[in-house]
Amino acid sequence: MEKLNIIFIGGMPNGYAVYNYLKKNKYVNLCLVITYPDDSLYPRAVKFPDEDNILKSGSANDKADLISEINPDYIFVAGWSELLDTRILTSSKKGVIGFHPSKLPMDRGRSVIAWQIEDGYTETALSMFYYNDFPDGGDIIAQEIIKIEQNDYIIDILEKVKFATTNLMCSNFQLLRQNKAPRKPQDLNEGNFRRLRTNTDSQINWNSNAQNIYNKIRAISFPYPSAEGIINHNKYKIHKANIMISFQFGNHLSPGQIVATLHDDSLIIKCRDFFLKITHYELMKS
Repeated sequence: MEKLNIIFIGGMPNGYAVYNYLKKNKYVNLCLVITYPDDSLYPRAVKFPDEDNILKSGSANDKADLISEINPDYIFVAGWSELLDTRILTSSKKGVIGFHPSKLPMDRGRSVIAWQIEDGYTETALSMFYYNDFPDGGDIIAQEIIKIEQNDYIIDILEKVKFATTNLMCSNFQLLRQNKAPRKPQDLNEGNFRRLRTNTDSQINWNSNAQNIYNKIRAISFPYPSAEGIINHNKYKIHKANIMISFQFGNHLSPGQIVATLHDDSLIIKCRDFFLKITHYELMKS
């Protein structure tokens, strides 16, 4: 039984799902793993075991010569933010396989899940695709639809992405091994790109409607830094909230003011149209 020589590059929970699948697969010789250092600043980086074939460098491009020397059959990439050097993209016999949390060709680029939640998407997808030198632009192997429910926060969608990653590996790895996997070319004139979010994108404008503010809070809550808002001249990090459409008091107040503080310390805040009940928050130091 001939095994495939495979290199894995990744570090987040969905990447660990790919690593586990490859490590346990009887058809795989996992030659090399490149992942984040144990002290990585990425909030969701997984600590990989200390093994001889696992390099905790934080940069795959720094290892391009080693990767080329191995000349694997496939390279799998998941949970990795670094754009890969052309030397890596051309150093495997059968291709570089990656995952992107969108319905490609839509939403290529960075901070994709956060943008989708903030924009009110009700579903997205996880795309499994071949890398090429156009970011997120390679041929699509398969896509799995992921529902975004009204009460889903980004941690919930990240968990769904992790499970979808395993599903796509299970459904398509044997096809890849047999050289029978689908290849659906993308039209590079279609779709859109998302930019990397900055701290400016975390700021709440209380003059927006409650749904838009609620979506922003959901989009960048734990494990990310969370939305920030000025309430009664104080700056808060806001982690969780609920929309209160039927709340009847405080309509005379300006957006961003506290209407009430409840017995559990939840805050009722006036928005442009309705009210938000802020259930998880912290006062930021000046």
